[in-house]
Amino acid sequence: MRDLREQRGASAVEFAILAPLLFMIVFAILGYGIAFLQLQTIRGAVREGARISAVGASIPQVQQKVTDASAGIVPSAQVAVTPCPGRDTTVDTSASFDTGQLNGGSGIVVMIPLLPTIHLTPVVSAQFRCEV
Repeated sequence: MRDLREQRGASAVEFAILAPLLFMIVFAILGYGIAFLQLQTIRGAVREGARISAVGASIPQVQQKVTDASAGIVPSAQVAVTPCPGRDTTVDTSASFDTGQLNGGSGIVVMIPLLPTIHLTPVVSAQFRCEV
């Protein structure tokens, strides 16, 4: 019986030692998941901009489409559009950012407890064949 009493509380101590690492891993997964979601939203928005540019939309229309499709993550000033030079050529639409330009100035940020904040700077581009 005496040996069992000496082990009392050992599980709580072990959990207290491992809990910060466990929580850091869980929050890292959540943080990177949110950042990936934002990046996928930007990719979809730039693709939409390239698609409407390929069918003859003007540069301001393309920039507005990218801004609208990104749910406000991408400011229109950060969207570069290459207009269609002619039928059966390709059109490029790209968006590159400073970290402070996305999400109203906060950028794509991954915050993990006990680690420094990570700022992501994506460069996203899309190409379509011109149809006009």
